Amino acid sequence: MAVAVAAAVAVAEHHDRRGVVGFVVATLAGAGVAWWQARPTPALLAVFAMYVADTVLGVPPVPVFLPLIIIFVGAVVFGDRRVAHVVLVLGYLVAIGVPVSVWRAPTVTSAAGLAAWFLLFAAGAEIVRAQRQTRRARAAELASVTKARLEQEMRRTGEERLRIARDLHDVLAHQLALITVQANAGLALLPRDRHGTEQALVAIKDAGNSALGELRSVLDALRTPEAPHRPSPRISSTGDLAELLDGARSAGLTIEAHTDGALRSLPTPVDQAAYRIVQEAVTNAVRHAGAGTGLAVHLARGTDRLEVTVTDDGAGSPTVQAPGGRNGLPGMRERAIALGGTLAAGPLPGGGYRVAAALPIRPDTAS
Repeated sequence: MAVAVAAAVAVAEHHDRRGVVGFVVATLAGAGVAWWQARPTPALLAVFAMYVADTVLGVPPVPVFLPLIIIFVGAVVFGDRRVAHVVLVLGYLVAIGVPVSVWRAPTVTSAAGLAAWFLLFAAGAEIVRAQRQTRRARAAELASVTKARLEQEMRRTGEERLRIARDLHDVLAHQLALITVQANAGLALLPRDRHGTEQALVAIKDAGNSALGELRSVLDALRTPEAPHRPSPRISSTGDLAELLDGARSAGLTIEAHTDGALRSLPTPVDQAAYRIVQEAVTNAVRHAGAGTGLAVHLARGTDRLEVTVTDDGAGSPTVQAPGGRNGLPGMRERAIALGGTLAAGPLPGGGYRVAAALPIRPDTAS
């Protein structure tokens, strides 16, 4: 564009035969267009100086007008608009105040008309600047919205991955611990107790079928989110809790369960989290304490929270411990903290282990 403008103004200057000075000034002014966006304010001052030089030398500065207009718009849009408007005012004063030999002296009417053109020109440049700012603001807003949406999607993906990891751990760890314990018991009883071995194998079969059913449900939900899936077990469901405790009893644990208060109206997140905490605590007792362990499960429903306590007496004698045990306690604590609750777990002074969770019951958890 700078080359084209420089060529155009040089041809116009040569055609008018205004002399070598006018030719050089016009050509340099056209070349100054190269900086209309990169260095608009210095370029405007330089081209304006050439306009003043032409005028003072008595050379009509008509060829300089085109690059001066282009760079003025660039200075308003990309540079210092205050300098650009000062240059515009100075240019108007030079135009009406410095005589050019081949032009007639300006009259009041022509001066007013020229002022109107200058104001119109300034307004046009400001409109271009405002439109550009609006487009940039919209682009920035769109980029911000897009970034926020991507961050939200990444956060949701992370939360979903954590939820899936917890669910898979809860589903598989409990059932596999039962399978491992029953398999060890079956191997120990095989030479001398056929009936006991048969019971252990039946327990293994039931635990395996249960684990496969829950695993299929999770995988089906991942493959086709719109497909119906097995509802998550809840502590308020007597069937879910009974199935959990019966599986532990089949592994040789003695379990007592007590409930204070009605559990039917628990909010869904609290209901499900309480079940998973009890499940993990029972799994740990099966894995680490073994057959012969006495286990007490106590559920207390208050007005504003649900207290879950699982205590084992440590009286069991595990022959071979089931593998695992690194994610259970963090998973329980994450579930409690996610609901605004607390969880404490640790060995008891006289032996055994205790897990105690307090889960708040608030209206905003009833989703």
